[in-house]
Amino acid sequence: MNLRRNEVSRLCLAALVFFLVAVDDGIVKSVSSGVFNIRVGPDRLPEMYGWIAILFALTMVTLSWMTTRMPRQRLVFSLFAVLAMFLGLNTLILWWVQAAAGQASFEGFYSFLFISSELVRNIAGFQVWIVAGGICYTSRAKVLFPLLVASTTLGDIGGGFLVRVLSGVLDSWQVYGVAVINTAITIGLLRPLMRRYFVTPAGEGEDAVGASLSENLRYFAGSSYLRLLFVLSLVLFALYTAIHYGFNVVARTHYPDEGDITSFFGLFFGLAGVATLVTTTLLLRLLLRSLGAGNVYLWVCAVHAAVAVLLAAVFGGNLSLPPVTVILIVNLLNYVLLDAVIAPTYQVLMKLVPHRNSDGTRMIMEGGFILVGGLLGAAITLLHAQGVLTLSQLFTVLFGIGLLMVVIGWRLRQRYREVLVEAVREQNVDVADEEAMREVVSGSADVPRGLLLHSSDGVREMGIEILRHNPQVAVEVGLPLVDHENSRIRAAAWQALAGCSEASILLQALPALDDEDDEVSLSAARAIARTMELAGAQILPDAVREQVIAGVGPRLLPGADAELQAEFLYVLDSLQDDGSLAARQKQVDALLNSEAVAEICAGIDLVHRLGQVADHVRVFDHLDHSHPAVREAAVRAVGGLNSQQGCVALVAALADPDPDVVEAAVFGLEAAAPHHGLFLVEGLSSVPTKQWDGLVRSLAQSQDETVGSTLLDECQSRLVEANRYVTIGAMLQGHGESAAALLQDQLELECRTVRDGAISLLGQLGDVDVVSDLVEQMNDERPGARDNAIELLENIGNRALLQPLLPLLTDDDEERHAEAARVSGWEPGSFDLDDALQCVLQSPDPWMQLAGAWTAHILDHRRSLSRLRPDAPDFVKEITNTMEPTQTQEGGEQPLTNMEKITFLKESPFFAALPLEELYHIALSVEEESVHEGTTVIEQGTLGDKMYIVVAGQLEVRRFGDSAGDEGLRVAELGDKQVVGEMSLLDDEPRSASVISLSECRLLSLQR
Repeated sequence: MNLRRNEVSRLCLAALVFFLVAVDDGIVKSVSSGVFNIRVGPDRLPEMYGWIAILFALTMVTLSWMTTRMPRQRLVFSLFAVLAMFLGLNTLILWWVQAAAGQASFEGFYSFLFISSELVRNIAGFQVWIVAGGICYTSRAKVLFPLLVASTTLGDIGGGFLVRVLSGVLDSWQVYGVAVINTAITIGLLRPLMRRYFVTPAGEGEDAVGASLSENLRYFAGSSYLRLLFVLSLVLFALYTAIHYGFNVVARTHYPDEGDITSFFGLFFGLAGVATLVTTTLLLRLLLRSLGAGNVYLWVCAVHAAVAVLLAAVFGGNLSLPPVTVILIVNLLNYVLLDAVIAPTYQVLMKLVPHRNSDGTRMIMEGGFILVGGLLGAAITLLHAQGVLTLSQLFTVLFGIGLLMVVIGWRLRQRYREVLVEAVREQNVDVADEEAMREVVSGSADVPRGLLLHSSDGVREMGIEILRHNPQVAVEVGLPLVDHENSRIRAAAWQALAGCSEASILLQALPALDDEDDEVSLSAARAIARTMELAGAQILPDAVREQVIAGVGPRLLPGADAELQAEFLYVLDSLQDDGSLAARQKQVDALLNSEAVAEICAGIDLVHRLGQVADHVRVFDHLDHSHPAVREAAVRAVGGLNSQQGCVALVAALADPDPDVVEAAVFGLEAAAPHHGLFLVEGLSSVPTKQWDGLVRSLAQSQDETVGSTLLDECQSRLVEANRYVTIGAMLQGHGESAAALLQDQLELECRTVRDGAISLLGQLGDVDVVSDLVEQMNDERPGARDNAIELLENIGNRALLQPLLPLLTDDDEERHAEAARVSGWEPGSFDLDDALQCVLQSPDPWMQLAGAWTAHILDHRRSLSRLRPDAPDFVKEITNTMEPTQTQEGGEQPLTNMEKITFLKESPFFAALPLEELYHIALSVEEESVHEGTTVIEQGTLGDKMYIVVAGQLEVRRFGDSAGDEGLRVAELGDKQVVGEMSLLDDEPRSASVISLSECRLLSLQR
């Protein structure tokens, strides 16, 4: 079921609520229908349908207004309380009517009973799905929503059959009273469910951006597609109402006893639940796949027309079948078509509405067709109720309407495809939507061909993706375009053909390997490689295999394009060509040992695809390459090994300064976690914080209970340590030295990293977006907002994890320091600076060690350096060894140490925001220069590749030109820690001004 441990209690509680609401639905509609049919008669039903349509529309408008003025939780509770009150009132009056039998006329009450029951059950169903939206969250909706749908369907079945059983032994008011009890239980369950888990969906409220009502009305009026969908939806709703009316009339005729007809209605709604369950779980996807979403309305209209003919024949005496059985089966089909086929299809068709107009247009259409459709259904049924038409004639009228709807359905089918194609061209549709993509390519290849011929790269890419998922159409479209005069279209055609498994593609691609355009040649080579993967290189006919080897082998040339050669190597290796074995091995070694980045990356990707990473030590050597693209390729390759050796390398790569390399390592570790989770989690306590964060993200989704428990414990331990760092940072605030400021920055960075790792873990336990929203609410000034956010985070995540996280989430420094001291146990006065420095030096993070060692040196607490971790990296130990007092005493102008350079860079506004790790690498590249007074450091108009930071002395900036004279125009004067010439690192433009020293100057220079 893919459920997380912390979701079980939430799901059980929610499933019970949904089940009880659905049971209530079955009870209320069965009893109210039975009572009304017996005590009033079905001839009054058209009037009820009209009132229900009007009142339901008004109710939805009212609820939309109230939603903007009341918290969602309070509104839901209030509505359920009102609904329970109506149900209780109806139960009491039913009891009183039975007790006062024959003493008064209660016809007005029965109308109230029927209308209020319909409104109650519809509003309850509407509100309970709002609850679902608040407790399932976006990332988990695909897992939790189907389970809640199943609970609802089981409730529908249970409610119907419960009425079937109880109506034979209990009076109507007693059966109706069961719904009151259920509703009271539901309210009791809703309180903990919403208090613990309900989160207002992100994007709601005053800041939500959407089109106005008038804009949505104009959009709806201007879209023939939406107008057709609207007309069909409201007419189908009217047809449903009319057939259901006929069902009531026949039921009243055959079951004159109130208990019997109520039991019959219970049987119907129970069977309807079973039919809905079967349709939604087994048939719906098959229908959408075989018919296509655009055809569903057409076929449903045709079914309604056929059903109307059948009913007209049965009730006209032309077909000898039992009317009650026929109407029962037909009404079941009627119910399932609307509830389990049309409703989800409508949601699919509405995906083509732009996001900006989506919500507003849905409200207009859904409110409109419920109101207008209900009134139309009431008007149609009124013709029979008033004796204008017989049942046979009524169904004949429905047959005529059904035929008209078939015509409109055909037009909707055409417009759907046109709108879908337009959405594809505008890249407003997800290519992962299989049904939609099948619609695009169905019937004609003109649309995908047009996508490949489009001038926009984005549209062509979408066309390529669509055709890759539809290989037969790809062959029809792509092959005629491989000789197109435009090279970009030729390349696109071969890319689209890369999804085909037909061996004939191999031979047709061989001539394209000599195309004058490199992109076309590469695309053709990739098509050959991919086709062999799909078709199976070992089952190719011998003749085809030999032709491919003969076509590819001679093109295997040293020094040619690296990516193209990698594809050739892959093809020949897949075909197990012995004749090229030695050349292939030599070529692979040449790629891996090359100095060119592109060639190295191509070689790494090749051995990764061939599954030969373990056979090439050079791949592991490239994990330390100077270029990030090479390191990223090596990390991805090593990640595919799924071995402990690979895991060790990936954990080391988490410390890489390039974020793409880190993400590649996280991706590899996520894949390795199911097999090596216990091995990985063992290292959490000893790795530096940056690597710890990557490991947490990699292991967060592990289903292993041991891994999950250890992960939570280690995260909690890091959070406690981070709180200790908060208290140390507070202590250092009284020290004005730059080294203390450097350590404070590192402490804050450490706390942020640990905080973000803990939040990501909470997000995996609940929902990433929801957790982020709740974290933002932590600092909301509204009364109760912080407490509510904390409680929700505790319930959807982990209480033990949240408590040490809370101090790191608050913006109030005083509160943060007090809470951090409480969590860490480091109350003010219980520790001194030596304790703080020893704590920092024992950190597993080398940059924390470095900052702590420098602070201990500058603040004259060198005895603390003896507590430095013995496993500290060499660069930390080397720097601490240079911190001898004799080397920092003034004795002439001695060169700056690396730590002095780092401190100086940190004090410069240009570098102030950079973390210590980046400053360290910059300091290694910085050179110290001295210039005499009057020296031109930068000359206007020249091309430069250096920037300078003033260590001591003064510089002036002068701009020369016709209007500035021989001496130029003084623009600025620069002093200590100021930066000049930084633009030379960003562009190749000539210097815009000259920089001249006004005195003896010491400068730090950084070259591009």
